[in-house]
Amino acid sequence: MIPYLVSQFAKSTLSNLVKESFGSDFPDIFSKKQVDYLFRYLKDLGAKSILLEFDYVDKDFLEDYSLYYVKRFSSAGNKCARLHFFSTEVMHSTIEKALHYGNADNPRSHLQASYLGFIVVKPLPKTFIGKTCLKRYDSMTGSLNKKCISRRYDVDLFGIKLHVDSVAFQEQDKEVSACATTAIWAALHAMKSRNVRDIPACSEITINAINHIDGSSNHFPSKELSNKQILRALDVERLRNHLLKLENVSQQRFVECVKFHVDSGLPMILGADAYRVTNDRAIQKLAGHAVTVVGYRLEHGEKEPALYIHDDRLGPFARATFVKITDYHGSERIRPEWGLELQSKDDSANWQQAHEVLVPTSLTIPTNRKVRLPYEFAQATCQFIQQEYETWVGTIAESKSDAGVMPSVHYSLQLREISEIRQEIICYDFAHHGMERDKQNVQKLEQQKVSFLTGSYARFHWQAEFKVNSEPALRIFFDATDIPQGKGISAILELNIANAQLLMMQLRQISKLAIDSLEVDNFCTALLRQLKEPEEDYPNYLTETFGGLRAPAYLKEQEVKGGEVAKNANSKKYYGVCHDTIEAELEHMLDKNDPKTHLIWAIAHDGCLLVGLDLEGVGHPSLTAFKPARIAGELWRTEEGWRINSSSGRYSRDYPNSQQLLANALEKFQMIFYRSRDQITSYVK
Repeated sequence: MIPYLVSQFAKSTLSNLVKESFGSDFPDIFSKKQVDYLFRYLKDLGAKSILLEFDYVDKDFLEDYSLYYVKRFSSAGNKCARLHFFSTEVMHSTIEKALHYGNADNPRSHLQASYLGFIVVKPLPKTFIGKTCLKRYDSMTGSLNKKCISRRYDVDLFGIKLHVDSVAFQEQDKEVSACATTAIWAALHAMKSRNVRDIPACSEITINAINHIDGSSNHFPSKELSNKQILRALDVERLRNHLLKLENVSQQRFVECVKFHVDSGLPMILGADAYRVTNDRAIQKLAGHAVTVVGYRLEHGEKEPALYIHDDRLGPFARATFVKITDYHGSERIRPEWGLELQSKDDSANWQQAHEVLVPTSLTIPTNRKVRLPYEFAQATCQFIQQEYETWVGTIAESKSDAGVMPSVHYSLQLREISEIRQEIICYDFAHHGMERDKQNVQKLEQQKVSFLTGSYARFHWQAEFKVNSEPALRIFFDATDIPQGKGISAILELNIANAQLLMMQLRQISKLAIDSLEVDNFCTALLRQLKEPEEDYPNYLTETFGGLRAPAYLKEQEVKGGEVAKNANSKKYYGVCHDTIEAELEHMLDKNDPKTHLIWAIAHDGCLLVGLDLEGVGHPSLTAFKPARIAGELWRTEEGWRINSSSGRYSRDYPNSQQLLANALEKFQMIFYRSRDQITSYVK
């Protein structure tokens, strides 16, 4: 038997290729609306060819088979078929050429460029649509108003390497899974942090969900899973779940929640009551249902906001448009007063009249187990900032006629890993990305950037980015592993000083007032405390005046004795003024007969001035005992007096402002040896 068949893409060929795989008794696949949807979806993608791969072993069905179907007397076996779709004409000779040339660029790249994805067909007479990974619509990518989660699926077609960016879909298998099981399975696939091969099959998810729950027994369900069972299944996967009840949640808040999480690459499991829509716009309740939210469309122009969902009764990336429930007859007692209208296209790619409405009841958000802080705390803090700014603008509007041109403020929120954040920030160009035009401000921002990058942070953060008139202003990082009673805010990073100050000016005024009375479901108190003008402290003064701490660049062999750094026996420490002259203090260390003898000096970590003789082969580390220090250099006795420089290859090697630091060190010398002030000068070696 030939291992594959290739044909043109059409309804009739699609149906007959499936029948060819499992025999003429296999039911007509177009009696299913899921297949109808998939055909029209692929038609919109421009499908031209189908390749049927016989005897395909699918990991998910193999697990379902071993747990349940293997005991079926009339079992059709554990082998599946797989349909591959291409947007160009593919023939048997095309595949044979690719097989002959291996993964050479030309044959493989031709197939990859036109590859649209695959559908696994299970040997089940009714629920035969298995793992399905199809390319997203082009309109779902690269748009500011639309976004869909996806991940890369590697495909091995007889050794030909292909891939498709998608989120796996399959229809509900009523024997080993409920709709919620399929929604959980799709959500796990949408999480890029999960290894595809480690994601359990639907049968295993169902067993995990119904075990250990009161009233459950160890059998597969004949009805939907409860919220408690959904959460149990996620617990077994070592995920943290954040459950949001939607009865009293507004549509705007719900859309914001979806956007924040989709932008973070996180899918959501939406629990809903399904209602059938009659011809006279009345709605009749059907049953509870669960779908996976994988994308959104924001309101733009005449287009209403919508979600993109994986609905096991329809298909992948199905569009669900927001509607008012009150527009339907019989909706008087339904809450919330908004819902999602499901539509599908006909064979001519025209949208059909809505056939069903979902009224959301709950939203379950699976995250990494370390993420303990839900998005609401970060969002509430961001709303506080936005509201305070708008209040300030409103005050100006009352006194100035041109307040209408005041800049607008918007924010976005994402859950991100600190490694990803650092990789972005390290390449951040404040002049280009941050639109910072002042060179001195750019230097200041670069210093903040270094300080941020070298800080210590938790793995997960809610990142809030504020923009003023679409220009970057600042980012606030909320520790997503913290608890609500914690500090919450890890860092504030300015991206544009003028825009950042515009936001923080009013907040700093508030921070001077009593702030402990703010509500506890946000981190506004922590924010205001962090925005208070920093008090001058001695360590910061030392860093600005004498440079940041540096470890010695290296040690010479003769500087180490018995595993310890040799100490300079002639060293002296000066914490304050010395009432003797510099000659009385230091000249006795020098050899008057050797003009090359000189002293070395360093500013210690605590600001102490260290001075000692430069012994042959033993340098500055002998003064500091290998401890971190600041600017350091040499001290020479000349006919004109005493001269210092910053020539230290161990400590002063990379200060960008070494001349300024040397000038500050000279002032310290002159202050300590005040009686010899006029005799001490500096020079650049």
